[in-house]
Order: sequence, then C-alpha cells, then structure tokens
Amino acid sequence: MSDVYRTRQITIQVIFIAAALMLVAKAAHLQIFNKEQQSRAKYAAISRQVLYPARGIMYDRNHERLVYNDPMYDLMVTYNKIDFTNFDTLGFCQLTGMSPEGFSNALIKDWRSGKFSKSVPYIFKGKISAREFAFIQEHLHRFPAFTLQIRSARGYPHSNAAHVLGYIREVNQNEITADSSYQLGDYIGASGLERFYEKELRGDKGIRHVLIDNLGREVGDGREVEYYEAPVEGKNLYTTLDLELQKYGESLMVNKIGSIVAIEPATGEILAMISSPSYDPNHLTIDQSSRAQKYGELLNDASKPFLDRSILAQYPPGSLFKPVVALIALQEGVMTPERGVSCTGGFYFGGQRLTGCHNHASCRDVASAIQHSCNAYFVTVFRDIVDKYGHTHPDKVSTNSTAILKSLDWETALA
Repeated sequence: MSDVYRTRQITIQVIFIAAALMLVAKAAHLQIFNKEQQSRAKYAAISRQVLYPARGIMYDRNHERLVYNDPMYDLMVTYNKIDFTNFDTLGFCQLTGMSPEGFSNALIKDWRSGKFSKSVPYIFKGKISAREFAFIQEHLHRFPAFTLQIRSARGYPHSNAAHVLGYIREVNQNEITADSSYQLGDYIGASGLERFYEKELRGDKGIRHVLIDNLGREVGDGREVEYYEAPVEGKNLYTTLDLELQKYGESLMVNKIGSIVAIEPATGEILAMISSPSYDPNHLTIDQSSRAQKYGELLNDASKPFLDRSILAQYPPGSLFKPVVALIALQEGVMTPERGVSCTGGFYFGGQRLTGCHNHASCRDVASAIQHSCNAYFVTVFRDIVDKYGHTHPDKVSTNSTAILKSLDWETALA
C-alpha cells in the first residue's frame, strides 16, 4: 500500500474517532454533568391538550343578552397512567361522588371500537360545575392520571325565546364522520339559531403541548416546550329580536296553543317569534344533572312543547284572503267601502247553504265584514267581481284581478 493511501486511511480513522469522542463527551455532559438535563429526564412525555373556545354569545336588537357562557369542566383520564397497585379507588369515588360500580363503568371503554385509546385522555366524568371543580382540584394531585379540562355550557338570563335560540348537545358519530373538527364529547347546536349558526358560534379549538412528569403532573406551560395555538372564540350573534316584545307575546300565549310572529314591514326583520306551549331553556343546559329527565318529559308531553309552531305547524290561510278580495272589489269598482251585506249564518245559493259563517250581526260595511270575518259578505263580493260583466263574461275582468282571484284557495280561505 502506498504512503498516499496509508495517510488517507489514517486521516479518516482520526476523523471518525474524533467524532465518536465528541458524541461521548456530549452524552456525558448531558447525562452526568448537566443538572438541568438530569431534572428534565424525569419528564415522561409531552401531553397534547385541546383548548376549547368560548361559544359566541347571542344578543337581541337592543344588545340585551339572550344567551351567555357558563364555565364547565370535564374530568379527563389517561388509562395507561393509572397505577392500579397503589390507586385509592375508595378515596377517588368519595372525591368525585361516584360509586365503585360507576367508577368502573366510566373507566372501562370499548378499546376495540377505535373511539378510545388507553394512551390518549378521554372524558371520565363530564359536566362538572365550578364548585365541584374547585373541590376536586384540591385533591387531584393524589391521582396523577386524571386532569381537568375547561369548557363552556350555555346559560340563559331569561326563560324566553327557547324555540328561536335552540339548545346544544353532544355530537353523534355521524356528525363526527361528516366534520373532522368534531371529536367525541364535543357539543353542537341541536336546534334554532344554535344549529343554523353553528359554524360561526362554535369558534376554533386551540392546542397546547404540556410537559408532564412520570406521575402525570404538568411541568410548565406548553408554550416553552413545542407548540401552542390559542383557541379562537366564536362570533357573537346580534339578532333582530326585541326581548321585551318577545316576553309580552309569550305572556299573551300562556295556556294557549299557537304562534305569533311580529315582523317589521319596512325591513322584514323578525321582532318576536313565539310558539306556545314552550319551555324554559335553562332546563336543557348541558350542566344540568336533570337534563335527560326533563328532555324526556318534554319529548313525551302531549302538547308538543318542542314543536316550533311559528315555522313548522301548518295553518290554513283563512281570513287573510278576505281583505285581498275586498281590495280587488274596490279596484274593480263593484262596491264601495260602505257596502253592507246581509248574513243569515252563511252564504246561500239556490236555496242551499254553500258555506257557513260565524254567529254575528249582518255587516254594514267592509270594516265590519273584516272584523267578523264574514264568509257571506266576501263570497258575495267575490261573485260580484266575477259577474261584473255578466255571468257569461268572467274573462273581461282585468288580468291582474283574475290572476289574484285564481290563486285564492276558497276551501281554506272560508274559515
């Protein structure tokens, strides 16, 4: 072997030996001499936590709050971090107010389903109030596999507009499949404005990575570790409802079945939307322990309080058609506002009563006919319009009037 190749071989060997020595020296520094790294060595993992945003608040047209957020907590558990040999099951059950059977049922999941993982935190007990949270938090250091997670529950300062506002519930599997931003245990708008404006109200989740030690305790904030993304609050919703008008309308409908919708004619804004019977939205808040029972009672109520009669019930148009007929008759010049029509309990033709009427006196003018919703009056006026040029020439009535008259359904109008 020539001197050139031998020199090159020695050089390469020296480089590899020097690199190896540097790595050994660095490892010795980190593991033996560096006290900070020794302290960090006890950290078991980086925990990824979801930060839930505050849901958007709803207001009426005068900026009165209709819906607000109440803090609510979930007790999370990571199954693999439980030391079952030293775990104080009885003490934990006393802390959380659970029975041993309830503890076992909440802890054991269907691991094969793919919905749960033994190494990923999942909800052990949800819907914990702020008072219960404070009590549990004081003793949670004894159970390092468990952590608390804050979320928002809906609260209602007033018991009005339940159908309009709607309520929230937990997502189901179909909704999780359809939208990957949801995960098991998340909340979603189930009805009303909560459902229609779900994407705007829910906001965007945040992410926090937290260092945890071998006991599962948090050490420092995740901002100093790897990644932190703050949650984005949901957008507030300013409705056109007038709370005072809504309250007044609901007071009028107490012990009645039906609906009222008050609309601003100039803009089409909904000022009040009442459906009766209704319910107190506070009975269906997520943090209510009696929510399931109350929901079942409302669902089985024969008066159907969940039915929003203002938009879902079917009502015959009825007497709404009658002023239209009066306007056409005035336009066609077949009557004057002072025209009176005799009413003897209905409209008769050929000696037979074709339609009945209400028990009222004969109408002396259009105003009293509208007041009593007199069928005899408006059927008579309707015939006068059609027969304006004789009963053999109804086609001579103006095109606009004919089109409107043809659109009227008299089977439902005569009510």
